[in-house]
Amino acid sequence: MCELLGMAFHEPVKPTLSFRGFRHRGEKNPHGWGLAYYPDEAAQVIKEPIKASESQLSEFVKNYPKIKSKIIVGHVRSSSGTSITYKNTHPFQRELNGKDYVFAHNGTLHDYRELETGRFKPIGETDSEYVFCHILDSMERKTIIHWTDDTFNWFHKQLEEVNDYGNFNCIISDGEYLFCYHDKQGYNGLCFVQRVAPFHTVRLLDEDFNINLEEEKEQSQKGFIIATRRLTDERWESFHRGELIVFKNGDIVYSSSGRSATQFSTPITEKDLEILKILRRSPHRLT
Repeated sequence: MCELLGMAFHEPVKPTLSFRGFRHRGEKNPHGWGLAYYPDEAAQVIKEPIKASESQLSEFVKNYPKIKSKIIVGHVRSSSGTSITYKNTHPFQRELNGKDYVFAHNGTLHDYRELETGRFKPIGETDSEYVFCHILDSMERKTIIHWTDDTFNWFHKQLEEVNDYGNFNCIISDGEYLFCYHDKQGYNGLCFVQRVAPFHTVRLLDEDFNINLEEEKEQSQKGFIIATRRLTDERWESFHRGELIVFKNGDIVYSSSGRSATQFSTPITEKDLEILKILRRSPHRLT
């Protein structure tokens, strides 16, 4: 059961904190890990077909301060039958209309080879890379010059059609927009949290480790983190089933369910956090 990570901020940020928590998800997804980011208009994809916790490269990425990007896509893989190789490891990368697209998928699809891929051909054996080629072919035939609500709606329908072939959570980016889609049957979950000042101390759930974001973040930073499951004890929001949310420059610019970034503009106060901590410790806490 693979897991996804996405980050969309209004200025370049380091992925070290989120990636630190996310790489632990590789314990149950041991067949590969990958991280894609945009140093400039071109994407840099770093990936290996091994467990993230056993990777020296993954350890390097976790601590390397020069990896900074407004958009970041991560993936840890559990193979559903295809070979454990570099070519089958997410994220995948392709060029379209002078833009570098990256893609990661969670789920299993069936009979998907009836979908057209045009000039885009998969290198590996996965359903994920194949449908990525199909999505890019659809976008090329649509000739999207600028993204509008109409083209976002069209793109949402394309992802829903792919979803008809099985379980489908995905994250795709061109370096400007981050598109995040949640399976319409609710498979495996997808959620997000907004990061905006004032920052507070948060706890990484996978290693029970506290991080003071006030010391780690610039006050001007704002954006969203997207993951299959919550990475921290912050107030994460779940995607609706079949929902597409598009992020740009640290804001939500489109949601198929009508969400907007203003819904999440009120920061959580220290008092809010104390109340949440008390509720979590209570034997009668709500679930």
